[in-house]
Amino acid sequence: MSLKLEIGTKINYIKEEAKQNNQVLWINEDVKNREFEEFIKNIENQEAGEKVYDIRNALIHFEADDIPGVNEDIIIKKFNLTRRYDKLRFCFLDSKAVRSLKLALALENIGLRTPKPIALLEQRGKFNQIVYSYFITEYIDYDYNLLDILKDYDHPLRSKAQEWLPQIARDIKKMHDAGIVHNDLHAGNILVGDIDNNPKFYYIDLNRGRIKKSLKLKTRMQDLARFKLKRDEQEIFIKSYDPNSYNELLELMAKLRDRRERFLKFKRRLKSFIKN
Repeated sequence: MSLKLEIGTKINYIKEEAKQNNQVLWINEDVKNREFEEFIKNIENQEAGEKVYDIRNALIHFEADDIPGVNEDIIIKKFNLTRRYDKLRFCFLDSKAVRSLKLALALENIGLRTPKPIALLEQRGKFNQIVYSYFITEYIDYDYNLLDILKDYDHPLRSKAQEWLPQIARDIKKMHDAGIVHNDLHAGNILVGDIDNNPKFYYIDLNRGRIKKSLKLKTRMQDLARFKLKRDEQEIFIKSYDPNSYNELLELMAKLRDRRERFLKFKRRLKSFIKN
């Protein structure tokens, strides 16, 4: 039995058995079957798969042949909480996996692309602390991470990327108009697929996102301040995001980006001072 998750609401337990075990289990209706459910329940003990990322969190790619009851490749994301502060605060908050699921469903609801959510498994302890937390999505065989193109001024697709900016800007405007703030919106979190035909953009790493009734102008521009572009690219982007408020938004975004850079420099200096 899978859960119909309403956008913006708390995720509920879908089984009495899960509730007794202080566990959250959600499986997409499209892949609901007993074999896959058992696979997800035993996710902690799965040894197959290729680890494609393992710095803060772990990303493991499973091919369809390694997954019972599913006929597509998947990505399993395990969220690791290493700081004591995070371990404590997430006793009282939705986990990163639950946030990712909510945001993914919200993006799907407004017609934006993100890897299709497949399942979620989360275990909490006696004091509601997170023991483990997994978010599972379809595997996207994308062509490029947008950051790989934008950070290299000599990249052969750099000029092509400028042609993509209007569509990305309209996507993000649609996101913001729906009350969705990504909170980690930079080029590294945008995947580009099907470049040779009709480019498709996928928005990923949704665990910091929030869903609100509406977003103030400052919140919107703070979300965009992480998106580093050359001056001419910023102009292309903002003109497509909101042509009627172009000059005001461009100025505000520049101020917020400068403020963010000063804050990050302060944090680096503070960390360096503490270490020494």
